[in-house]
Amino acid sequence: MNERDLQAKIEKKDAHLRALAEMSVEMNSFRSLSQLMTFVAAKTRELVDADKVSIMLVDAPIERMSIVASSGVAEEVVEKLHLKKGEGIAGKVWKTRRPVSIKDTSQDPQYVPSKEQSTVVPSSLLSVPIEDSSEFFGAINVQRPAGQGPFNAEESDLVTLIAVQTAGSIRNVRLVTDLEERIQNIRAAQEIGNLLVSTFDVDTVLKLIVRGIWDVTGAEACSIMLWDEKETTLQIRASVGIPDSIVKNARVKRGENIAGWVAEQGEPLLIRNLNDDERFKATARGRYCSNSVLSVPMKAKGKVLGVINVNNLTISRVFTANDLNLLMLFANQAAIALENARLYQELERLAVTDGLTGLANHRAFQERLIEELARAGRFQQHVTLLMIDIDHFKSINDKHGHQVGDHILRCVAQSLQNLLRRMDFIGRYGGEEFAVIMPQTSQDTGYNTAERIRKSLADCRFFPEDPNRVVTISIGLAEYPSHSVEPAALIENADRALYLSKGGGRNRVTVADPDQLVSVPQARENG
Repeated sequence: MNERDLQAKIEKKDAHLRALAEMSVEMNSFRSLSQLMTFVAAKTRELVDADKVSIMLVDAPIERMSIVASSGVAEEVVEKLHLKKGEGIAGKVWKTRRPVSIKDTSQDPQYVPSKEQSTVVPSSLLSVPIEDSSEFFGAINVQRPAGQGPFNAEESDLVTLIAVQTAGSIRNVRLVTDLEERIQNIRAAQEIGNLLVSTFDVDTVLKLIVRGIWDVTGAEACSIMLWDEKETTLQIRASVGIPDSIVKNARVKRGENIAGWVAEQGEPLLIRNLNDDERFKATARGRYCSNSVLSVPMKAKGKVLGVINVNNLTISRVFTANDLNLLMLFANQAAIALENARLYQELERLAVTDGLTGLANHRAFQERLIEELARAGRFQQHVTLLMIDIDHFKSINDKHGHQVGDHILRCVAQSLQNLLRRMDFIGRYGGEEFAVIMPQTSQDTGYNTAERIRKSLADCRFFPEDPNRVVTISIGLAEYPSHSVEPAALIENADRALYLSKGGGRNRVTVADPDQLVSVPQARENG
């Protein structure tokens, strides 16, 4: 995928994410489940490339799932399609609680057509579960003609995120209906939820959540602990009413204490009296000033992201099921907001990352070069720029194929990362060309480093089937400020040096010629 296609893909994902954020805000305003589902069906069809969307919800008393809202679906299908758990595609999603994607419904024996259809019209189908940490609500089904191709991973992720948001909104509506006496608290929770979808910064999301819980519950202490994959512990990321020394040092393993138990089980925990709970009364002694504790998991796509803990009530009362339901509402909103933030951060990462090598892309390189030269100018330091080109790369592609060429690019990228300092910036400039920014590095030091890189790569063997085949590189070097103080001109001068290396026989390092320096960027030649 070229840079333009990648940028278009990233911009499309970014637009989807922002549309989802706006959609989530509007979803939080509904009080009627029917209106909410109608909105979600129409909005899903608008965002996803589909000509039919249906939302099926489970009717628990009769244990069947029916269409409650649709867009583009015939009325007779809406009225007559009912599924039991495990029956049809949506019934399979109900049973497994996993998304199902089908290329052609006419070829799938599990697909349940409308009774009015004599033959099944070939179509691609994607069915995604609507669920939260404690309940399966139903499924979102999207269809389009089979000739348009199956739904891809990006579309599946998009519908999944809509389903996650829908699950939270369903829970909100049901809680509002069931807990009329706590309507003020519910409104406060929704206001915070609206704020959450306006930011993609994780720390801001957590602070909004913990402050909202603290305000609504009247508790003296509230904390949000997130799972740290590296340390395999829960750590406090946001809190109110907890000493800094505890926040800094608190580490809870999975299964350990109350928060660890909730993280391991993935289930909320309401303890009315710690002294009566044989599981935790010993380990919790001295940790809590009150005997009543609430702890709930934050889950997205079945994975526990963290735990919300509330204790130390200002007034002497026991937490109730209403408090638990309210905290679960916050947990659902927090999980959605955290997943949105994660996806947004991933999009930002992709925007500056080369998909093949994992290095910074051309855009990121240009931005970093401007930053490094500005910093070097402030502190009167040197910066060395290396432009690196793989020799005879076209012949590698022509002889061995593009997969081998891609393998060589990845190997060279990894070698550069191993050979350079952490402070050095490595980017894929384009094609088989790489760029290295070396801060606080003079021309002589940069030249020695470039020679070491060149020799090391010449000693590597990147062809498993041909251990004698050598891959070499040509390098051009320019230094700030002696060769230029302008980013574009510095690149041009390093580029000219690179072409001198290639013209001089390749597999060599060339420093920019002082007699041929440019101060204004010139058009790059093909080489």
